[in-house]
Amino acid sequence: MRELMTRGWHYPALTALSAALLVLSFPDFDLPYFIWIALVPMLLVIKRSTALEAFLYSLAAGFLFFSGLLSWLSKTGGVNLFNFSLSMLLLASYFGIFGLLAHFFQRKSPFWNAFALPAAWVILEYLRSHIFFLSTSWGILGYSQYSVLPVARIAAFAGVYGISFLIVLVNTVFSEAIEAYRASSRQGVFATEQLHGSWKVLVGLLLTGFLFLFGFSRPSFTQEKDIPAVKVALVQGNVYWDVKRYREDVSYREGVFQKYSDMTLKAAEHRPDLILWPSSSVPGNIPFERMRVAMLSDIAKKTDSFLLVGSSGFDKFRPDQRKTRQLSNSAFLFSPQGRLLGRYDKIRLLPFDEYLPLRGYVKWPSWIAKDMIDSLPGSDKTVFVMDRAMFAVLICWENMFPEQFREMAARGVNFMVSMTNEGFTKVSSGHHQMLAVNVLRAIENHVAIARISSTGVSCVIGPDGRIMNRVQDQGMNDVNVEGCLISSIPLTSERSFYNRYGDWFVAMLAVLLSSVYVGEWIMRSVNRYRGV
Repeated sequence: MRELMTRGWHYPALTALSAALLVLSFPDFDLPYFIWIALVPMLLVIKRSTALEAFLYSLAAGFLFFSGLLSWLSKTGGVNLFNFSLSMLLLASYFGIFGLLAHFFQRKSPFWNAFALPAAWVILEYLRSHIFFLSTSWGILGYSQYSVLPVARIAAFAGVYGISFLIVLVNTVFSEAIEAYRASSRQGVFATEQLHGSWKVLVGLLLTGFLFLFGFSRPSFTQEKDIPAVKVALVQGNVYWDVKRYREDVSYREGVFQKYSDMTLKAAEHRPDLILWPSSSVPGNIPFERMRVAMLSDIAKKTDSFLLVGSSGFDKFRPDQRKTRQLSNSAFLFSPQGRLLGRYDKIRLLPFDEYLPLRGYVKWPSWIAKDMIDSLPGSDKTVFVMDRAMFAVLICWENMFPEQFREMAARGVNFMVSMTNEGFTKVSSGHHQMLAVNVLRAIENHVAIARISSTGVSCVIGPDGRIMNRVQDQGMNDVNVEGCLISSIPLTSERSFYNRYGDWFVAMLAVLLSSVYVGEWIMRSVNRYRGV
């Protein structure tokens, strides 16, 4: 530890530089090209450090990165400095583990650095997105490229993790190049024989990356006029729910409902096929409250459009709800004739907000979560049917998970709806980071998305990842604004390679990485046995 403290200013400075470049690569800074060099300072520190130093410096880089990226989260209700810092430290632990793995790879077999380091990073990203209630996808490197479509479209083949692989690959090549230059400066020659061998792998993998970029990233369609479409109206009321007033003030609840109703009737003048309201836009419990159902039915009739709304779902005749009295986070579709056609209940709930994990096994302290009534998760992967199209809905948190979106998009739908209530934060960076996730979901599956949010960003995303239209005010602001967007949404039925085969790329990396180092271990064992 004493040696760690005497390294001088440059190691902490390089660590902080990596974190800063990473933060700048994501919304709201939106400087995505910085990501291609962001990890280089951290990789150089790891290369010159002990195992403990590699872990601690990488951990520090991760903590600074996530704290900057998710600073908007610290301003939300129920979050204090302590539990925010603890959450950021948990996320940063994956950086620390990567530092240890990178230190091991560089010491044991530097020849494979250009493959081993990106593969390890991607596997860690995948793991932290699949650890039960601790799963989270914030800060996955691939999301930084949502606005760089030639790169983002790699996701149609290898998912968002394929983009992360290419990013870490390029960073690794740059760090190796810097080390080669340093070696040549010290020795007067370009590099050792081992470094020459390493460069063969680096160049080969870099070419593979360019093949990814130019071979699989071309737009799937270019002529919108040749593609069937439906006209949608996205109603963004810019309503931040006041929970206390919602519970106690009937006039407040009815005022919110009236606002959406008035905006919808105005949007109906454009004769859309489908009108979308955000998640939690309708007060009350549907279909239990018959009066509310009748009011929504009347709106659908007046607009002569399909109407999709978000509300709490409760049906006393359903056995699961009659027994538990729990509410679901639901979407309901009404026909132009006013008939309630179907219901989707949110399947993947947000931990500590919609349910308490490990209830009955763990008593969570109040500084982590207060006791609450769990929402009721859904189980049916509902497909809604209109006259000329089919679509499915994912609500809020569910959009963060590629596999759940992929399963819904594979059910014969022509487009997807991302219904969300982001009234928990007014900070635009949080909204735009969630928008980036939806852009990658559209590309991964080659399916258009109508994204409807209570406070923004509400928009239509094409199957190729282009944001075709969005709700904006006169100042071009798309968050914390009220408005209605009338837009066509393209209909597609042909899904992408990723949609058909899922996270095959991550599985392949895991197999190859294991094979490489098992093979290396066997060869070293054989050589020791032979006395070589």
